Amino acid sequence: MLVEGPAPASCGVMREAMLSLLLLVACQREPASLGVYRSGPNAIAKGSRAEPVRVWGTGGTQLRVPTAGAAGTVLLGEAGPLWIVDRDVPAPAKAPPVAAAMVESAGFRMKGLLVPADTAPLVAGAAAPDAAKSGGVYVRSVVKVRQDKAPPIYIVTATGDEVGAGAYAGPADVRKGENCKAAVGLLDSKGEVLLSAVLLTGATRTCAVPMVVPPVDRDGDGVLDVLVHGQNGTGGFRSWFRIDGTTLVAGPEDVWETIP
Repeated sequence: MLVEGPAPASCGVMREAMLSLLLLVACQREPASLGVYRSGPNAIAKGSRAEPVRVWGTGGTQLRVPTAGAAGTVLLGEAGPLWIVDRDVPAPAKAPPVAAAMVESAGFRMKGLLVPADTAPLVAGAAAPDAAKSGGVYVRSVVKVRQDKAPPIYIVTATGDEVGAGAYAGPADVRKGENCKAAVGLLDSKGEVLLSAVLLTGATRTCAVPMVVPPVDRDGDGVLDVLVHGQNGTGGFRSWFRIDGTTLVAGPEDVWETIP
């Protein structure tokens, strides 16, 4: 017969250590719903907040005093901030200009992710209306990122639907397509190689056109982070990515399919 006795003291110590580790991880995990959206003339965020809120956007970090919004939301003054932060994050640097040839290359590299293989070919000899649509998808952002002791890379966002939105006869912007698939990618310095790419589920769900904010070091760890965002009427998304060498690593994301 097996008789259970008291657990060894070492088990109690181990249990306490595990609980402490779980609490530490939980405390370090970033809360959800930190995205800030546009609602009429106001910036709007989910949650209930009484104290001033530190917000970051293209103008850098600011403190905003919240006021009550629709149920479960707060208003944060004039529209524009993109993310709620817990520290001062510098304003993103102005992105260097990008040549039209690089925009065209970006479209062709992203096409394989966004346009079905059985899509009808474009009319031979047709003239593309602009560089952003010449690859058969709609390229919204191409941002050059300079690297220390390495060639530059380019962050690209593009979107396309089942008939190749943004193709020669396609719409200027993809907001009401049948399939609003969208992606973000990294291109090499010559625009010849798609180094890394991630499908943007938030952009696809809301049919919002994804735009890139030039990268910053959001959490002070020496690694660049890039915010991809978009808003389409009452839907929008905010998605962060780390640039780990030549790889995009998905970070926090916020999707709001119905913005009050």
